[in-house]
Amino acid sequence: MSESQHPDIELFREPSEEADEAAGPRIFVVGGAKGGVGKTLLAANLGVYMATLGRRAVVVDGDAGGANLHSFLGVGHPNGLAPYEPPLPTFRAAEELDLELMSLESMDGRVTLPGALLPSEIATMVGIDEAVELPVPGMRLLHAGIDEPARGQRRRARRGKLMQRLRAIDADYVVLDLGAGTHRSILDLWLDGDVGVFVTLPEPTAIEGTYRFVRSAFARAVLREAVDAEERRALNAELRRYGNNPPPLDLARALEERRSPLAERVRACIETFRFPFVVNQTRLRADLELGEQMESAARRRLGLRLDYLGYVDTDDTVWNALRIGRPLLVESPGTKASRNIEKIARRLLALEQGKHRRRPIPDVPVDTHHDVLEVDRGATDEEIRRASKRARELYGPSSLACYGLFDGPGLARLRARLDEAHDVLLDPARRRPYELSVFPVAPEPVEVPSQERVRPLVPAPVITPETDFTGNLLRAVRESQGIALKDVASVTKIGQAYLRALEDEDFASLPALVYVRGFLVEIAKLLKLDPQHVSRTYVRRVQRWHEERERLA
Repeated sequence: MSESQHPDIELFREPSEEADEAAGPRIFVVGGAKGGVGKTLLAANLGVYMATLGRRAVVVDGDAGGANLHSFLGVGHPNGLAPYEPPLPTFRAAEELDLELMSLESMDGRVTLPGALLPSEIATMVGIDEAVELPVPGMRLLHAGIDEPARGQRRRARRGKLMQRLRAIDADYVVLDLGAGTHRSILDLWLDGDVGVFVTLPEPTAIEGTYRFVRSAFARAVLREAVDAEERRALNAELRRYGNNPPPLDLARALEERRSPLAERVRACIETFRFPFVVNQTRLRADLELGEQMESAARRRLGLRLDYLGYVDTDDTVWNALRIGRPLLVESPGTKASRNIEKIARRLLALEQGKHRRRPIPDVPVDTHHDVLEVDRGATDEEIRRASKRARELYGPSSLACYGLFDGPGLARLRARLDEAHDVLLDPARRRPYELSVFPVAPEPVEVPSQERVRPLVPAPVITPETDFTGNLLRAVRESQGIALKDVASVTKIGQAYLRALEDEDFASLPALVYVRGFLVEIAKLLKLDPQHVSRTYVRRVQRWHEERERLA
């Protein structure tokens, strides 16, 4: 089967190594589960909202499947058809007309009709890379030329270079209408943006498409987090082993069972992955509850926390505004849909500024009865009954929020777990011993198992975010905490020979970098250091040593 028949295989090509460090506008990326979910409507009116706040806003049409952002803003296609000039009636003889047409032939043999512009003149007139001014003050439209070549050009613009163009725009905010799909270039743009928002519908196909995009984006994010080509290849192999876009939770658990050093990388990505989304065209009360249900279902099956930002009601004013060619927030600012979009825009700005509050979840151990029902330890009987009812509706056989997430037998097993959790937590005779086993009364602090402590030889070294970790620094931190090398080996299960090689920087005695990185993560956790920072800076030293060795060979 050809590569084009496997769209998911695009995820596993090498991510671009290019990085644009230049300061630029804040970029909001709007994606969608499929065509027609309302991503263009949201992108257009987000730009209007930013402009009404006095910010310089540019909306960008990056949809490769038929860009139509201009229609929601009441302007023509910036790179559309050439101006139409109706032909004038003529009564000349055919022989005269043939002679005139022959005289107008261009250099390459093509015929240029009277009054037409040459391609170079069209390109100059249009301004292919220039944003078009809109009737809304402070707002412009840039047609990225992804779906079709601009007038005067033979090729479409490359989506892989689009983010570099957007970072160079002179504006405060850029809103990118990304289009639908899971191509690697779409996923990279989603991950490279400052804030992303995904639009879905209360329909099975859209919900399934949303979860597929989440899994694809996570797989791409994991590959991009790899510190070198070796780790990227190892992650690539693991992703393929479990089906290209496996649920992140399944991948992490499988790696942990095999004690793979890549498990730490996957878990770290799970903790930092963000996915804001909205539900469009809501009609029923069940539609309004769909977003929170998707949050719960995705956390249960994928292990990821989605961020539900709100909904947009079905509103005829959206259709009317599009028909007359005016943005919704300009034509009908007080309608339901307009108020919904403004609320979403405010939450996106709060998210961009780090002020958006996620829906709280109970602070209980994972996979316990409390976690399954999403209740706290001290939940009352009435709270448990309400939570159980909500969970049964969420994980019912016809649940829309679970479409594309669970198989039938798996959903049946989950419902059995819900019944068990309900029965145990509502039975005082069973609940108390269960909670004592899950929530110990007085957990003892974990001590390093040592027969003889190392006397601190030096004070704790000063460590900053810019500190590069060396073998000597790791030894100094360990000795400042009075931890013996054999205690490190006992806790981390790493051989003392490898530990000495790490501290002595005897790189020739160390195993492959994948294992070295895993060793460093475990050591850093024991010494209460930042595992990612320790592994990244130390591995960089090992890589330089290998490069120098290869150069001298």
